[in-house]
Amino acid sequence: MLKCLITWYVLITGLIICGNCFAQSPTRAYLNSVITTVNSTTEKLAIEKLYLQTDKQSYQAGDTLWFKGYLLNEASLSSSTKSGLLYVELASDSNRLVKRVMLPVYMGLTYGSIVLQPEDVPQGGYTLRAYTNWMRNFGEDAAFQKHFYVSGAATADSWLVNYNAATTSLNGKDNVRLKLLVNQLDKDPVRVREMQLRLSDGKRTLLRSEVQTDLAGEMDVNFNLLDKVNAQNLSLSLKDMRKNVGNRVLEMPLMLNRKQNIDLQFMPEGGNLVAGIPAHVAFKAVTENGLSTNVSGKVFNKKMEEVASFASTHKGMGVFDFTPAANEVYTARVQTDGVLFKSFSLPAVAAKGLSLRVNNPYKADSCEVVINGSADSLIIGRTYYLIAQARGMVCYGASFKLLADPTKLYIAKNLLPTGITRFMLLDVRKTVLSERMIYIDHADQLKIRLSASKPAYGRRDSVALQMEVRDKEGNPVIGSFSLAVTDDNQVKIDTLAANRINSYLYLASNLNGVIEDSGYYTNPAADALKWQHTDQLLMVHGWVGYKWDNYFKPAAPMAFNAEQQFSIRGKVTNAFNKPVSNSGITLFSKKPFLITDTTSNDKGIFMFNGIYPSDTAVYFLQAKNKRGKSFNVGIEMEEFMPPVFKDPVGRLVPWYVNIDTAQLRLKNKQKQLKEEQNRVTQGNVLKAVEVKAKKVIKGSKNLNGAGGSDVVIDEEELKRSGRTALRQLLEKRVKGFYLKTLRNFNKEYVINSNLLHLIIDGVEIDFFFNPDGGLSRYQYYDQYLDYYDAEEIKGIEVMSSSKYSLNYFSAFIASKNPLAIPFEHCFIEVTTRSGSGPFMKKAVGTYVYRPMPFALPKVFYAPKYKAGAVADMTDIRSTVHWEPNIVTGKDGKAKITFYTADNVGSYTINIEGADLQGNVGVQTSSIKINK
Repeated sequence: MLKCLITWYVLITGLIICGNCFAQSPTRAYLNSVITTVNSTTEKLAIEKLYLQTDKQSYQAGDTLWFKGYLLNEASLSSSTKSGLLYVELASDSNRLVKRVMLPVYMGLTYGSIVLQPEDVPQGGYTLRAYTNWMRNFGEDAAFQKHFYVSGAATADSWLVNYNAATTSLNGKDNVRLKLLVNQLDKDPVRVREMQLRLSDGKRTLLRSEVQTDLAGEMDVNFNLLDKVNAQNLSLSLKDMRKNVGNRVLEMPLMLNRKQNIDLQFMPEGGNLVAGIPAHVAFKAVTENGLSTNVSGKVFNKKMEEVASFASTHKGMGVFDFTPAANEVYTARVQTDGVLFKSFSLPAVAAKGLSLRVNNPYKADSCEVVINGSADSLIIGRTYYLIAQARGMVCYGASFKLLADPTKLYIAKNLLPTGITRFMLLDVRKTVLSERMIYIDHADQLKIRLSASKPAYGRRDSVALQMEVRDKEGNPVIGSFSLAVTDDNQVKIDTLAANRINSYLYLASNLNGVIEDSGYYTNPAADALKWQHTDQLLMVHGWVGYKWDNYFKPAAPMAFNAEQQFSIRGKVTNAFNKPVSNSGITLFSKKPFLITDTTSNDKGIFMFNGIYPSDTAVYFLQAKNKRGKSFNVGIEMEEFMPPVFKDPVGRLVPWYVNIDTAQLRLKNKQKQLKEEQNRVTQGNVLKAVEVKAKKVIKGSKNLNGAGGSDVVIDEEELKRSGRTALRQLLEKRVKGFYLKTLRNFNKEYVINSNLLHLIIDGVEIDFFFNPDGGLSRYQYYDQYLDYYDAEEIKGIEVMSSSKYSLNYFSAFIASKNPLAIPFEHCFIEVTTRSGSGPFMKKAVGTYVYRPMPFALPKVFYAPKYKAGAVADMTDIRSTVHWEPNIVTGKDGKAKITFYTADNVGSYTINIEGADLQGNVGVQTSSIKINK
């Protein structure tokens, strides 16, 4: 546990005096009770911090994302002993779940991989999320989240789009003049090309226009924006209208920067503006897209007298000082590019109160805390408490009486650990009156040294790296580390954008909102200007993970239990839904083969532990009553209910939009390497003709016969989808499937505006629909779409074209409605594993349980070459090596070996890790690859 020194102080006439002072015993006892309560609660909570290192910052479709997880106790940064299971998710930029896996955690460590299959993970923005069940008790912000972009392969046919959107006000409307330049990858203009330009806000199409590039590849479009349109959701698409050239569509966010929509927020230090007390005020300006923008301006009182001026210094943030007066209202008038454009109100001025100010000088060994109060009998002369809390633990406490002069306390930084410290000013009721966060940096991170066996390497050469880790005092460190080696010609390393284990655990994971270029704040003690920017960042984005009031309330039961291991839990009930005690439950599995049994407790609950599920495990459970029969008993399984995350804030811009020189060079190199690989591996041999066999669903009642459908989702694909609901499967795989609002305001499920009919095992579910039963047709369909999941389905077939839908129309529609038009209807045939049709019932006394499988760790493919191996360009790995489980010995050393690939240039080596005893470290190095 984090060791914190608790120091007692009593203030007399503005000076700090240690020893026996006025009312010291009650004050000390009170402060001691506060500290004891907070620290003991923190220990019991055992809040977890999670960090995932990935091999790259961005990926191409078809890549494998490799990761290593570090699950640590927040207070001590030692390995967490609370949880033994970790959930990792991949979600699209529209927050659609793509994949969820479960991993075992041992001594706070785990590692795994996610294959970014192009059919599942097309080009676009994605979020990697990870959490334990215990972390869910502390809100969504406790989970680890990382945003990244998956791009398609760059080819000679790839297009680049440069655009500029200028807005003006015209006849009371916002008019957008959009200038676009479309080039090919070699910068040659895409000339005289007919395209369709479409603008949407995620829910509706705002503009659809036929456009054409000129001889320079340019086009100029003007349009008016609708009122109250959400600029953060605006998307632009360009579709190539040429025939017989595929279906090229470029999607991109439309970023507007209307000055009148800039938002400016003011955050007084300590939380409030108090009349007559000097104020230190932080601010941040953001555009309507949520990105920062630099502004300057002046602050005026009611009489329009200037009282302060300000200008942002980094990412729209800055600070200024002034002394607010009583009964005043302050307004900031802001300008950008020298043009005055908007006014903003500052927070209201309190007539009386307290202010807290913390000066945290660069490279100083102590920080100064200044407490000031307005001249009021309810404030002056009373006892207050100053608490410093870091990583949930109280590391410093002081009590004092506030006198007329400002109270100053000087606190040695060596009492506080590296990371964020939260200062709080309390009254005798334990109420937080004011608070402020600062950053402490003792430069006590692990020192990682990496040495190569020679100054440069050849292609397909053997590389030997010697790694040595020491602590701040120079002692060797035993620890766990992960290493990624990437090809600089194919992988862009953005040190400003990326968090690493140190910056994430010490800083970013404790901040609120979107932190732009979060990697910039790594190691702020190395630079005075960065130190200043970090302090401003904390004033703007400071976040509290566990509410202070909760420390002093009776402990409430946690909603989510910590999971030490995988278990199968459920409940046995009778026909009246009452628990059945002492019921015998048998669990059976074919692969891996397993038979075991247990009995339910007095509440009907049963549990199986010590089971390690494979990636395709299916368990059959049977419950019996006291007479040994399955009659009149049922099984309710405790299924994993995943959290629902908010939509991601901000969107990633595709690589082909407004591309810079470095990124263009990278994409051209990727293209050249792939072309060379294709040339070598294929030579002048004609490409083999790919014959695609029709997918066949065994047991399907398809009226067209085997394979007679437009879209087929087969059993293999369904197995990969886990417990995904039927609705999500259709949304993901069936283009044009959605819930449409008709002209009469009724809603119906459609595919490309054609009415959907759902057939399950050859039975149309509309046969059982009662229009007078209280549910509309779409609500009736909802029951089936949400009831069935991928694990209960063998196959899904979509009949949307007239070629495949006519037989279904004749069988299910024509006889009921002779006036119906065939091409206005479409059909989905679902084949279930039971084959029993659309009956939402479970077998009595039995349950088929398909748990979320463990994602078994896979070994990174690392080829070994013999001496003198010829580099024939068949090996063009972008991630050259991934080593997730490096353990240093007692001497702090470890050796890493791998072979280089076929591309010349340089490799970047990223190492991150922890000693699991409170210390973390990172290191970046590089090696040269010659011919």
